[in-house]
Amino acid sequence: MRVSLVLVLAFFSVLLAGCPATNPTRPNSNYPSEVTNFAEFERFPAKASGYRRGKVTAYAPALADYSVAYDAFGSVLQNAVTLYFYPRMIDTAAQLSAEKAEVAKAHPGARVISERTLTLQQASRAYEATVVTFAYASNFEGRWQDVSSQLVVVFLPQGTFKVRSTAPIAQGALAENALRQLLAEVSWAP
Repeated sequence: MRVSLVLVLAFFSVLLAGCPATNPTRPNSNYPSEVTNFAEFERFPAKASGYRRGKVTAYAPALADYSVAYDAFGSVLQNAVTLYFYPRMIDTAAQLSAEKAEVAKAHPGARVISERTLTLQQASRAYEATVVTFAYASNFEGRWQDVSSQLVVVFLPQGTFKVRSTAPIAQGALAENALRQLLAEVSWAP
């Protein structure tokens, strides 16, 4: 009986060790990781529209999934922006719902202030974007405060372009206008 119990326990230990839920990242995974030899810097200038480019982060090999950070922390505007590029799902409605749910999960108490579509221009082409504005309390710029945070999602022919933009709530409209200027100066569409 004791030998059988040991064998059963050993069997379940092997099963659990291979279960993705117990080991969500591969031990040798190098992601996420900062990209220092980013070949796309001309598409994403060091300074644009009052923003300064920050870290470029890879989440998958061959930049199949990456982000570029931009920050504006001046006397008039404090705004943290991250541009994300990654594959799109076939069901874009489900993907958009998942994107909104991800923000709500990451920021308990977040509430949707508005949701709308708008047209963004890039390289003589128009793209439909969904813009969802959230409000929540967060540690932003070293202090706990209410923030306005936008989620912008554009489904490109070959992928997804997503923007997360966060600013103090009193600067929400200013941050949205500044974000549009930034998006006009970086090359986010193929």
